[in-house]
Amino acid sequence: MNLKKITIALLASTTLGVAVFATNSVVSAQTVQTAATVETVLNFAKLEAIHAPTEGTVVIVQKTDGSTVLRIQNLKTEPGPDLHVYLSAGAVPTPAKDGAAVKTGAKYLDLGKIPAPFKGFYEYAIPAKTDLAQFKSALIWCDLASVTFAGAKLN
Repeated sequence: MNLKKITIALLASTTLGVAVFATNSVVSAQTVQTAATVETVLNFAKLEAIHAPTEGTVVIVQKTDGSTVLRIQNLKTEPGPDLHVYLSAGAVPTPAKDGAAVKTGAKYLDLGKIPAPFKGFYEYAIPAKTDLAQFKSALIWCDLASVTFAGAKLN
């Protein structure tokens, strides 16, 4: 019996607001078993470069188990000594303004550090009972330099 493991990437539909994520599918000549999870896309936004060249998208999804996560997909940014992902009640800063507003005026929630290599796929748990309506942006923030590398406007 020849078994192959297949990993299927996240398929997101912004029009339906639903994503299907299947992992560890086992395929043989006789059976197909798939562990599928349906996830609801709550927010989807493109990252905008602020103080560092940055690309990628931010997706906030609610999983079948009720948990909520923020995913950064296709991230490409400069290495930073202390990069964090924040949800912020403030708007995405513009490059002409000081990015320090995320720490000085607006309410924010630190979801965690971005480890090297500063590219690819990252996922962060959003604490239960977090009121996402309070947050207007998702930011990549450099704690050491006190600047916003990039931001995404949330709906």
